Amino acid sequence: MALQTCPTCSGAGAVQNIKTGQGQQCPACGGTGQVSGGFDDQDFWYPINPTQLTALQLGVNATVTIDNDADFLCDRFIASSTGIFSVTLTDKFRSRPFSPNTAINGENFAGTAQLPLWLPNPFVIRKNAVVLGVFNDRSGANNTIQFCLVGRKLL
Repeated sequence: MALQTCPTCSGAGAVQNIKTGQGQQCPACGGTGQVSGGFDDQDFWYPINPTQLTALQLGVNATVTIDNDADFLCDRFIASSTGIFSVTLTDKFRSRPFSPNTAINGENFAGTAQLPLWLPNPFVIRKNAVVLGVFNDRSGANNTIQFCLVGRKLL
């Protein structure tokens, strides 16, 4: 694999922490400004978009199907929402949950686009696999959520 400019920090080696406003070492490249990647790998985002949740609504299912052109190496989770939520994720192809059967609070499960949650052990999701998300509102108001699996198609 060849080295390429880190897409998270654009090669700077540092990112801004959106909660504190302070700079911090880039979690993607460890401050080097470069990450390894194959020349044929393609950065890709798979969004999971549940319908808008109503106040305290539980058990809203949403799925995404991995394209049939390549396996997907997931190395980050990103989420945005208008309120707080919890989620369970399951790779239906392998019947493998990403967490125990307990919903994980969104703020503990995913980062933001500016500071994604980098997975210490990236994992491959096979082509044509379906990933199921079961979402619960915790905000007490209508909640629009987008949860993204981020990584690379292994072409």
